[in-house]
Amino acid sequence: MAAVMVRQLPELYRRCRSAGILLCALFLAGCASLQPYAEMPRVSLVSIKPQDMQMLEQRFMLELRIQNPNSVAIPVEGLSYALEINQREFAYGVSQQEVSIPPYGEALLQVEVVSNLLNVMRQLQQLAGTAGGHGLEYRLRGKIGVAGVRRALPFDFSGTLAGQDPEAPATAEGD
Repeated sequence: MAAVMVRQLPELYRRCRSAGILLCALFLAGCASLQPYAEMPRVSLVSIKPQDMQMLEQRFMLELRIQNPNSVAIPVEGLSYALEINQREFAYGVSQQEVSIPPYGEALLQVEVVSNLLNVMRQLQQLAGTAGGHGLEYRLRGKIGVAGVRRALPFDFSGTLAGQDPEAPATAEGD
């Protein structure tokens, strides 16, 4: 009996090794399929418009352009984002808007951000000290919630808010 088991041991070892290799391959393939996006989406700021100005809290409407550089659609479930102006946090927000961005396509989303009086006053102070209306540096960063994917897709975009007529809504120029 022991002699029979000794002869079958190398065969058993080969089968276990083959099964282990197969399981590792399936595990790696499963991990790769969790993130079908080769490149992160590009989110840029199109415009900023004042919405509701209260004493301690201000709301602005942002128009964001989301571009999908991938060969598969991105089913957006929501966004979380923050806007910095001149390297200081200016406003932040979240949105539950759902949109599907087609492969190699884009979508425009209008979302709200909230700022507080202190952030607005700091920016106005800095703007008053800036001569020539060269514009303000901004940074928009956050994450995109995608249907069926646990990990959100991060984004980080910088640009310049162009100096223009104070009566006109602010627009943005990107990288």
